[in-house]
Amino acid sequence: MKYYKVSNSGFDSKVIVAYSGYEALGYYLMEIDDRLGFVDDIDVEEVDADDRVEISYTGYPVYKTLKELYQEKDFWQVPNVVVEVE
Repeated sequence: MKYYKVSNSGFDSKVIVAYSGYEALGYYLMEIDDRLGFVDDIDVEEVDADDRVEISYTGYPVYKTLKELYQEKDFWQVPNVVVEVE
């Protein structure tokens, strides 16, 4: 199981946990089917589970790793969206 950052021309980025980049891409396409542009514009990039993501900002930024965010979910289905990235 690996983490993949998938985006459509740099927009609508999501980090998806999946067993392969193809599985992450397919799950991403199912998530955005109504806003689909050209499939050639979709980028899939493997990211490290220890990459830190800013999850909130209330005067002080709060960071968590992708692995921590995935483990906090109620169910651990694979593939699954871990976090949406701006």
